[in-house]
Amino acid sequence: MSLLKKIFNQQKYLEFKQDDKGLHQLGGDIPAGFTIPDNDFLGGLQYLGFISNEDKYFEWLPFSLNLICPILTDFNYILLDYENPNKPKLIYPQNSGDVTSAYGELRKDSYIIYNKETFSLHPFRGITEENEFDVVAIAGKPHWTQSSHVPTCPRSKKKMKFVCQLMSNGPITAKEKNFRSEDDYYEKLFMELNFWGDGDLKIFFEPTSKVACYFIQNT
Repeated sequence: MSLLKKIFNQQKYLEFKQDDKGLHQLGGDIPAGFTIPDNDFLGGLQYLGFISNEDKYFEWLPFSLNLICPILTDFNYILLDYENPNKPKLIYPQNSGDVTSAYGELRKDSYIIYNKETFSLHPFRGITEENEFDVVAIAGKPHWTQSSHVPTCPRSKKKMKFVCQLMSNGPITAKEKNFRSEDDYYEKLFMELNFWGDGDLKIFFEPTSKVACYFIQNT
C-alpha cells in the first residue's frame, strides 16, 4: 500500500451539515473584492461558495478558498493559481473556448447565481447505499466513483491535498440565471446545483504552490 493511500485510510470522513452558524458556504454571490479569472468557457466559471480555513480541519489552507468551476461544460479538469487568493488565474485549460457543453442553451455570457447555505463539518461513517442520496458534501478523504488518481501539482510536483467533494444531492438552488431551456428536464437541472446531473465535484489544493485542481466524476 502506498504512503498516500495509508494517509487517506487514516483520515476520517467528514460530512458538511447545514448550520446557520457554519463556517463554510455553498452557493451565494461572488464576494466583493474577488475577481473571476478571464476565460472563454460557455457559461463561464460558476461561483460555488468557499471553504473557511478558520475551521480546525482546514487549518492547512493558507487562506479561505473561494470555489469556482465551469460546471456547465464538458471540461476534463481545471487548474487554478491562487497565489493571489482574491484574483485566481486559470492555468489549464489554456483553450477554454474550445471546451464543449452538453447544453445548447449556453452562451459565453450565460451565468447562474445560487442561493447560499452555510455548513459545518461533522465526522461520519462515509457514503453508503443508505445515505448516498442525502449527503451534500464531504471532506477528510474522497469517495471515489471512478479512478482514485490524486492529482499532482504541475509546479511543485507534489501530490495535492484533498479539500472537499460536492455532491449533486444538495439543497442549493439557483436564485438568478440569464438563460432557460424549453426542455423541463434540463431546466430543472439548471435550477439546482449539480455536476453533470448525478456526478460529484472533487477539489484538491497544493498549499505551497497555491494551485487548485477541480474535476467531476460520475457513475
